[in-house]
Amino acid sequence: MRVMITGAGGDVAARLIPGLSDGFELRLIDIRPGERIDHCIDICDTTALVGALDGVDAIVHLAGERQVSASWEELRGPNVDGLVSVFEAARQAGVPKVVFASTNHVMGMYDRDHEWPVDPAQPVRPDSLYGATKAFGEAAGRYYSDAFGMSVLCLRIGWVLDRPHNEQARMMWLSPGDLTQLVTRCLRSDIAFGIYYAVSANTNRRWSIENAHRDLGYEPADNSEDYFADVSRP
Repeated sequence: MRVMITGAGGDVAARLIPGLSDGFELRLIDIRPGERIDHCIDICDTTALVGALDGVDAIVHLAGERQVSASWEELRGPNVDGLVSVFEAARQAGVPKVVFASTNHVMGMYDRDHEWPVDPAQPVRPDSLYGATKAFGEAAGRYYSDAFGMSVLCLRIGWVLDRPHNEQARMMWLSPGDLTQLVTRCLRSDIAFGIYYAVSANTNRRWSIENAHRDLGYEPADNSEDYFADVSRP
């Protein structure tokens, strides 16, 4: 199975690529050149994307502006125009599946108001323009799934770190191993559309992963409490 990863030079991709390399043939693209980057492409360039998608079976779309405090001018290109460009390139190239990296900030106002646990089925309540662009990405994915028969799975990613290091990470940590497992299950799934929280089995997590378990068979292996036990020992 050939999988294109956008934003392949980023931090999340760096923790995902090693785990996916064993089971998939990867095609890595980023706007900046790098040692392992196959194509330097701006995701807003739909024509270039279509050309790079030849023979690709699925896209893992990680590219985009990721700063929560980013301005609309900074977000609109990569997170709105670029997002639509990726879906449209997939449609034109006949790529049947997109795994979209959404964010927990789509529901951030529930967190602000301490209204936990948060379920993916609840109405969106973004905490920023950044979160709103990701909510748009989920809606666009639903459109491309319904209108064109593509499989689009949206992952509301917590915080991808090698190890959790503070109280926020304690609740929202996603280990590289669990990230790889969840993306792999999405790539091998035949579900037409879904929205799932991407967090590890943290004891104090505030978001439900029940539908990821039910639909995808996601069984996170890591729990932030184990790492806090290690780092808090005298």
